[in-house]
Amino acid sequence: MKPERYKQIYVQLDTNLRIPFWTNEIEKLWIIERTDTDRGYIMEEHVHQFYELLICYYPVPLRHTAAGNAYETTTPFIQYRAPYLLHSTSALDFTPYTRTNIAFHPLVLAEFGGICQLGRLTNCRECLIPTTTEKIMTLEPLLFRLRRVRDPDVPRHVWMSALSMILWEISEMAEDAIVHGSETPLYIQEVLQYIVEHAEEELSIDSLSEHFFVSGTKLKRDFRAAVQMSLHEYVTNVRIHRAKVLLMKDMPLSLIAEKCGFSRDSSLVYMFRTHTGMTPGEYRKMNSTNIQ
Repeated sequence: MKPERYKQIYVQLDTNLRIPFWTNEIEKLWIIERTDTDRGYIMEEHVHQFYELLICYYPVPLRHTAAGNAYETTTPFIQYRAPYLLHSTSALDFTPYTRTNIAFHPLVLAEFGGICQLGRLTNCRECLIPTTTEKIMTLEPLLFRLRRVRDPDVPRHVWMSALSMILWEISEMAEDAIVHGSETPLYIQEVLQYIVEHAEEELSIDSLSEHFFVSGTKLKRDFRAAVQMSLHEYVTNVRIHRAKVLLMKDMPLSLIAEKCGFSRDSSLVYMFRTHTGMTPGEYRKMNSTNIQ
């Protein structure tokens, strides 16, 4: 029997849909959650707008994917991921699992004159910091403080200070980090963001190269080098993930196809089945308990 699907993912990650963000609502742009489970979980590959820090407290066999590359871990670790990276983390068995996940929108880093900084984590897409349970537990007082200030009535400077301290401590621990995604050219980061936020629009090589004032050949070469997959593969994965999110809502398939950039329902069905092994209807039925 496989570990249970991680139900919270749809609450946490549907921010890839284009939602207007304003700096006066910055407190809505970060989360911290602790998960304790004895059943393991399966997290599907997904993409979103947030930076993520995943803190795994105890030894547990996990499988990770990042931009098409897969690797496994069995020891406590801290994992950093940049926005717009296709990724997943899933348990390989039913070992009890405890983690804290901190996710924050790039706007958070821009607030208060850059008080929150990534430090050594700045120039990578994903990295893994091997560590021990004892070292991770030294962060727990800061994590506890950050959970307490999640109340929206707490002044910004209080939680910004707490988040800044967490980022600084983890950055200091990252000296021996294992980097799984190297530095990405700035314009490729902008391409990734554009694709996620405009998945319903035409996203061909020609249209994107024209939008970003770069040749199609250079765009294809730089994109594959940075993301480890073709631009077409990334666009398709983003659209399939968006379709999964929308299938959790009571929305007709024709509208889902339109919002995901598919010209017709049949195109969505074909691509969805190719990528997941099931039709959108079968996927919706399997996850019907999540539909609001």
